[in-house]
Amino acid sequence: MPIVFVIGRVVFVFYFVFAGLQRLMNIAASADFFAHKVAVPAALAGLAGQVENIVGLSTPQIIWVFAGAIELAAGLLIAFNVGTRAMACVLIIMTSLAIYYGNDFWHMSGSERDENLVQALLQISLIGALLVFVSLGSARPVELDRPPDV
Repeated sequence: MPIVFVIGRVVFVFYFVFAGLQRLMNIAASADFFAHKVAVPAALAGLAGQVENIVGLSTPQIIWVFAGAIELAAGLLIAFNVGTRAMACVLIIMTSLAIYYGNDFWHMSGSERDENLVQALLQISLIGALLVFVSLGSARPVELDRPPDV
């Protein structure tokens, strides 16, 4: 694989590795933000209560730890070229959920709306890059290594 592609792969996942680490390092504040955005469905409230008792964390904290671990692991796996397509699909789903729940600019106005719109567009761009990894996968792209036709 060309060195530029490898460097690009590693640099690209910095966002997800950093975001995953941030979530894991500041669980309480992250979970508080998340708790105001999403409510646990009533059908799952009993199960959520049981899991809370076993783990010792609130449901938003459990979800946030899970999300941070997935972002961190998926980012590292993409960097090391392991399960690239699957991990890119996982990150596409997580990024889509982050756009919907975290950047609900359609309910905002003024500068807050503008800031959230820019953040959502950044995340949409990340989805575009993840789609490139879905298309290329872990396989070595032949087009990048083939000498030009003369």
